[in-house]
Amino acid sequence: MTSHTPSNEPPNGESPAPNAPVLREGPEPSEKRAPVPFWLIILAAVIIFWAGIQLALNSGGFRADVYNPSLVSWSGGGSGGPAVAPDPKVIGKRLFSQNCAVCHQGSGMGVAGQFPPLVASEWVVGGAWVADNHLVKILLAGMQGPVQVKGNTYNNAMPPWAQLKDEQIAAILTYIRSEWGNAAAPITADYVKTIRAASADRKDPWTQKELKAIPAETIPAGGAAPAAPAPAAPPAA
Repeated sequence: MTSHTPSNEPPNGESPAPNAPVLREGPEPSEKRAPVPFWLIILAAVIIFWAGIQLALNSGGFRADVYNPSLVSWSGGGSGGPAVAPDPKVIGKRLFSQNCAVCHQGSGMGVAGQFPPLVASEWVVGGAWVADNHLVKILLAGMQGPVQVKGNTYNNAMPPWAQLKDEQIAAILTYIRSEWGNAAAPITADYVKTIRAASADRKDPWTQKELKAIPAETIPAGGAAPAAPAPAAPPAA
């Protein structure tokens, strides 16, 4: 007896055709590595370059003798002893490395034709007309225009450092006046304070011509700031 029940088997023994939804499915997704954006590479390079500059300017050359506030020693061998003031020259070396060495170099020799040397410079240790007051004024207000140093002419600009405290400027100057064979007297914070007050209205950088017109003034041997001139006596009646 022949059965008339419908069969899902295709005629002639062929395999059944896949359903239509199966035919519409795409290939299986695969993981691919997208290229790194070019702008991201540039940004990373800029950040690394900036970090390198900051590290070079603020590392103090990774030298152990550069001032570290956490390593300040105390006298008496105990916690109750009085604090020993850090050496101004040590502090000055650290500040010089951070702010000045990029131009004048860690050796104090400067850059030929661009930035003058500090070694045996008349501007640092004193000269025919250059004295301590001129040096402090330069640190406070900066300097521009041609300047003669050790017989050579330089024509560049030095920025003002008035944002530094009196103690910091004194430390820098004390360091450069006693380093690299220089042997000039230290500069005190009181002296810097006096010069700062006397030239408080100075806003523009100094020129050599302007400084040469200012009488030379050397810090007293005791390190104190010069006393203000006594007021003139009133005329006799």
